Amino acid sequence: MTTKSLQIFIIVSYIGLLGNGCAHVELEPQAGSVEVLYSHTEQADCEYLGDVIGSDGNLMTYLFMSNRNLTRGALNDIRNRARALGGDTIYIIREQLQFTTSTTFLGSVYNCRNTLP
Repeated sequence: MTTKSLQIFIIVSYIGLLGNGCAHVELEPQAGSVEVLYSHTEQADCEYLGDVIGSDGNLMTYLFMSNRNLTRGALNDIRNRARALGGDTIYIIREQLQFTTSTTFLGSVYNCRNTLP
């Protein structure tokens, strides 16, 4: 690869990354009803479904994304994963694990409303 080709590749790559300033992980429509709670209170009618990890950001994008967008993407990811398990409620076990290149949440998923199809 010539020097000029390499320069063009780098410029195009950075332009692509700059347009990537919003959360990577989109919230799926059905996951919008998943409730995220930060205080775990036992509820007798909730069924435990498992633990999930939600994360957003990587080595290539963290320089161009705000903390707010990284956090929103990680919350979208954990809600999508909870919905995929059939859950409607997440109790956050570890709040916002802030790494250098990403944001991550760890939570326990429950079905409390028993209204999922």
